[in-house]
Amino acid sequence: MNTTKTPFFHQISPDVYRENPFRITGLPVDATSRDIRRRSEELKVRAKLGTTAPTATPLALDPPPDIDAVQQAIQRLRDPVRRLEDELFWFWPSGTDDPALNALRTGDVSEAERLWTDPGPGRPAAVAAHNLAVLAHARALDADDHALWEQALRNWRTALDTEPFWDLVAARARTADDPRVGPRAATELRERLPAALLSISANLAVQESQAGEPEKASAHLALMHSSGFAAALIDDTLREAIAPEASHLRSLSQTALERANATSADGYAEATRLLDRAEPVLSGFTAILPDDHTTLLGLRDEIADSAMRCTVLFINETSEWTRAEGPLLRAESVAASPNVKSRITDNLTIVRDNKVYDTCWFCHGAKPDKLVVHKTKMYGDVQRVYPRITWKRLTINVPRCTPCASAHRTRGAKVWAYGSGIALAIFGLALILLLTGSTAQGIVLMILDAITSLITLGIISNTNGLPPAAHRSLKEFPPITEQFQAGWRYGDGPPNVQ
Repeated sequence: MNTTKTPFFHQISPDVYRENPFRITGLPVDATSRDIRRRSEELKVRAKLGTTAPTATPLALDPPPDIDAVQQAIQRLRDPVRRLEDELFWFWPSGTDDPALNALRTGDVSEAERLWTDPGPGRPAAVAAHNLAVLAHARALDADDHALWEQALRNWRTALDTEPFWDLVAARARTADDPRVGPRAATELRERLPAALLSISANLAVQESQAGEPEKASAHLALMHSSGFAAALIDDTLREAIAPEASHLRSLSQTALERANATSADGYAEATRLLDRAEPVLSGFTAILPDDHTTLLGLRDEIADSAMRCTVLFINETSEWTRAEGPLLRAESVAASPNVKSRITDNLTIVRDNKVYDTCWFCHGAKPDKLVVHKTKMYGDVQRVYPRITWKRLTINVPRCTPCASAHRTRGAKVWAYGSGIALAIFGLALILLLTGSTAQGIVLMILDAITSLITLGIISNTNGLPPAAHRSLKEFPPITEQFQAGWRYGDGPPNVQ
């Protein structure tokens, strides 16, 4: 006995009706080999005469298919497996002269629906249920109409639940009389048709989500879940629908990591490129999959982990901490599991700790120069055990670029020059007064001179040679902020203590 399964619905898509060979050729689903051959000969004659292909078919396509498309459709009808699929997705006649199909050929959809709504019991009921499902489904795909979609899935459920419908499917399978259509063909069609129908909606939901239309994607999902099909079947169908995009993301992830391993300096670019491509896709997936869906969680972690590893390779090669923070932040938001998030957070902490030394603190733009770092002295952990006072010292190197260092030195020199000039002038005037007998005035100016010198020294020492604004910004430098929070202060030690 032949137990090989027939590969039904291997290539089904939302274009299942637009590409249906019966719709394209105008042939009925019960067309014989002779009918198909005659239509092929007719096409050859039309091609020689340069006339258009026939369009006398229910739900005629607009624009009508060209002769090449019709010829390809005829060729497809010669494949018994594909033909059996296509028969399921087109109208079945209820007799030699079907008034409902005649109405459809003239464009009278309402009359066809009326005739199929009250068909009578038995075979006519099965044919009518099937044709109403095909009609609503084909029109829904042509017009993207929500009401038609709801009607289509409901009508298909009615057809699938009608036992005479499956008797007709079995009869059509037997008619194929071809070894490629095994004795279990009808059973296999019954098993696979529900998933095939749902896959059309699932693929549309994926397309809408990737096109940035989450509301349309959600509408398709809502229709699927309200259609009466099993929840497990819907979940499996959605998983298969996203499988190509998911596989593509995994391939991008692996490629990015391989390239970063080959050239570590490219790790930043690879991480950024991967996230740029993956984030919109993952965002689209969230419109069609629940947040805790295993496929979605796995993809998010895989993308986030690869982006992190690419970035770490880049850091280790270049020490460009500032650039590395961006992709790590993005990877952290993509990651799903606590384990992956934790690893990314740890790397972010390292990057941020080092980032403060990667840019001039004063201009926040230029690359710092190690030769001109600003050395900030601090003291803390003061212990007072009479009669002794002890403390600890440290020097924090604040990153500074050469232009900022030059500006700071220039400013310090100016303060010293102005202060010294004023003090010298006061001293000279005081000396003249003392020599000319104005002792009291001279002494006052000498005191003023000393005060001026002290002020000048105080300005320079209190700001450590920095402009006031730059000196104030030191307290915001993270390592200094941390020491201030621990009770440390600027300087070599407590004031007035030797």
